[in-house]
Amino acid sequence: MRQIRKQAPPAALTEWIAANQTGPNCGYGSVSSELRKIIRTSLIAEQGGLCAYTGRKIDVDSCHIEHLKPQAYCQGLEDVTYRNLVAAVPAPNAPKLPYGAQFKDNWPSDEESALFISPLKDGCAARFSYNFRGEIHPANAADAAATETIKRLGLDHSILVSFRREAINRTLQAPKKGTASLDPKAARRRLDGLRQKDLGTEPLEPFSFALINALEKHINRIQKISAKKKKV
Repeated sequence: MRQIRKQAPPAALTEWIAANQTGPNCGYGSVSSELRKIIRTSLIAEQGGLCAYTGRKIDVDSCHIEHLKPQAYCQGLEDVTYRNLVAAVPAPNAPKLPYGAQFKDNWPSDEESALFISPLKDGCAARFSYNFRGEIHPANAADAAATETIKRLGLDHSILVSFRREAINRTLQAPKKGTASLDPKAARRRLDGLRQKDLGTEPLEPFSFALINALEKHINRIQKISAKKKKV
């Protein structure tokens, strides 16, 4: 999971709320398809083109608007409040996925909200760890919220694990024949590039947060091997 830095809502949404907030139909169900497309476009841009939960690549036609606080528990204007909205796979009428926003469904309730690590929370990315096989685990085994979030979003589903494993393998593979993996300098350049992109507004690579984590571990592994050799 990558931390999403929310931007200002699109002007069209702000104007729609202002025009409808005192009326009986100021809810997400009354938002037109045209306005939803505008909202999706804005969300995708601030998310670097990645699904808020899974890290899969998305565009305006392959995602839907997800409510961080489930609509079932929204009150007042919460279901049209921009800060409660993110873009996530799949598209509205696409087949249901066994992970991500649809798998999350109406979780969490208000009582369980402390167990949900939202992609808006500071430091959310650091709460999860990925191994070279693409598997996800809480960075801290005692982190109950990380464990529950992985479970409730299906982030450990075999399909997502496979996607991440393929992305990690491509990233760590050395460009030169005869070399098994990236050397420390190349790995550091790759890591710095991903981190720099993460701070900007340009589109990100799918599963970029897992790639960053894997590169950090790869560099650390090489350094440990090098240190052992020097001791011999």
